Amino acid sequence: FFLVSQDTVRHCSKQSLEKKSLMVAIGSPSITSALVALSVLAINITVDGAREKMIRAGKKHKEHDHVHVVVNKVGPFNNPTEMYRFYSLPFCQEHATEDEEKSHPHYGDNTDDETGEEPGWGEHPITREKKGGKLHSQRLGQSMVGDRRESTPYELTFGDDVEWRLLCSTRLSADDLQVFRDAIHNTYFFEMFLEDLPMWGYIGEVVNEDIVMGQVREDGTVYLFPHLHFDIGYDGDNRIVSVQVSTQAERRVDISLVENGKKELTVPFSYSVTWTKEPELTWKRRHSRYVSNEFVPKGFEIHWLSIINSFVLVMLLTAFLTIILMRV
Repeated sequence: FFLVSQDTVRHCSKQSLEKKSLMVAIGSPSITSALVALSVLAINITVDGAREKMIRAGKKHKEHDHVHVVVNKVGPFNNPTEMYRFYSLPFCQEHATEDEEKSHPHYGDNTDDETGEEPGWGEHPITREKKGGKLHSQRLGQSMVGDRRESTPYELTFGDDVEWRLLCSTRLSADDLQVFRDAIHNTYFFEMFLEDLPMWGYIGEVVNEDIVMGQVREDGTVYLFPHLHFDIGYDGDNRIVSVQVSTQAERRVDISLVENGKKELTVPFSYSVTWTKEPELTWKRRHSRYVSNEFVPKGFEIHWLSIINSFVLVMLLTAFLTIILMRV
């Protein structure tokens, strides 16, 4: 089977991008779905719009080069065919300013012990001007599997470790909190890319969940993971060969209850970065570590009956159209 994003149609017809993009599974016996899929792919190829350039893998980076983190989609772990665009959830789409970061209680965690300076400022400043939610150009195969790659405001520079940096401090409304709670209850995970290397992680976690009934107990707690830590490895030629994203339990935020009747909650989203030289991992073997990853399926079940059924229906439709045209 393959997936096609409904938002691709909206983008190509220059309509709103604010709605969620539900991934529609194509490959059922329905000929209508097959025709719609082919139409979407054709439009996506011919109408590209003002998209961000595709991130090429294998670049030999120089020190302090900007490295781009790209988000793809989110969805329930137990149902990989149900996927939505990353920014259908109320994540940050703009980076915090220097003044906003300095006013945060965690400011100073990234200060160099010897110089007292903040890495990324001064001689090699970060721009803080990157925007999230901008569509990236994609290959045909990426569009066919339902990829929805978009830019992010994360500021990463090659070789520069970051202990802590504020991405944004946003005030989440009651509706926003409910969206996050629903996503966490359904075990939503996200997918990111750094060059051609994917990363996966969970939106949050539920403590004391009633697994039998599928509901959270009264004393259960829903936690959101607002902090992401990026572990990035590079080889002797300064090419990125490994990436991993993780969350930190000590920075999680309780969003299960609203204190004192408040309907809003201010959540600081942040990130940290660690760079490690890995000369033993060659560029050609950079995907080898994904074999044992829990997010990578061990195998794919091929529905041969549905594939043959769809193929026969297409052939029959083509034959019927040919007969009609010949009689006309």
